[in-house]
Amino acid sequence: MPKAPKPKAVHYELLTRDSVIGHPMYCLLDELVDLHHTDLRQARIGLAWNLSWKPDADGRVKLGMCRKASDFDRELSQWDFVILLRRSFWTHEEVTPQQRRALLDHELCHAAMKYDARGEPVEDERGRKVYRTRRHDIEEFRAIVERYGTWTSDLEAFALALRRSTLTTPFEPCATCRDTGHPGYVAVLDTNTRTERLTRCPCWLRWVEQRAEIQAEQIVEDTAAVSA
Repeated sequence: MPKAPKPKAVHYELLTRDSVIGHPMYCLLDELVDLHHTDLRQARIGLAWNLSWKPDADGRVKLGMCRKASDFDRELSQWDFVILLRRSFWTHEEVTPQQRRALLDHELCHAAMKYDARGEPVEDERGRKVYRTRRHDIEEFRAIVERYGTWTSDLEAFALALRRSTLTTPFEPCATCRDTGHPGYVAVLDTNTRTERLTRCPCWLRWVEQRAEIQAEQIVEDTAAVSA
């Protein structure tokens, strides 16, 4: 007897706002829109799992994708955008809340309002806002940056943003001081008293030094901007 055919695999799963796992994700989505993507406050954005992404030929794995609804899609569903997320990444126990936040914020950056030549939002014949997708700010190979540095203005701006992120990125203790009960500190032996005392870990000192450098750079740039 021939074997019964296997059911066709389902590669997508739409998440609802009232589901156990979907509720906090949509809360985070709303928070990010209010903070950083105010032009999307009227956009109807859905979240869904993609269950079929596989590593590409270079071993890279897609973690998310922002898909804009076509005109036909908008006739069939309520969404202007659907953000697809790799479920195995989002639900992995080693993925931090900061990483999940960054992924969702990244995908929201691809969604944008469409504006006309006067700078006014574009609307369709039914009075609905028209949206578009935005590409990444930079596209470059790591090897080129290693060989030539920030050789374009886009790379220079990206490098500056990366340095400035130190001002907003919270301190992350290293493996040496993470589990000592005093993150940012390590125990050293006092040669005079022959007892242990706590001192700042090198990872904390580097973090503070980087913050100071970036703050100094920002003061110089702000002063130059005012002078101009």
